[in-house]
Amino acid sequence: MNKYMAIAMKLLPTILQLMGIAESLFEDKPNSGKEKKAVVTTAAKAIVEGVGAVSTGGQAETWERIKDPVSNIIDNAAAIAFPEHTK
Repeated sequence: MNKYMAIAMKLLPTILQLMGIAESLFEDKPNSGKEKKAVVTTAAKAIVEGVGAVSTGGQAETWERIKDPVSNIIDNAAAIAFPEHTK
């Protein structure tokens, strides 16, 4: 596993927590999956960039390398958690 995939996998527990937060933010808004994903993705990106800001460079590259795997993780976690909404 390369270092970028390892970073994406380490984000998994945080992504699941962010999904719970997004669910509570949109609990009264049906069909808000895209908005929920945007909240989770934006928060995950902020975390990666925030951690990168206190380290030594590479944060922009790191997010670019992991954004697609993170997107897939979010989609798959949502499909498991909410199978009734999966098409």
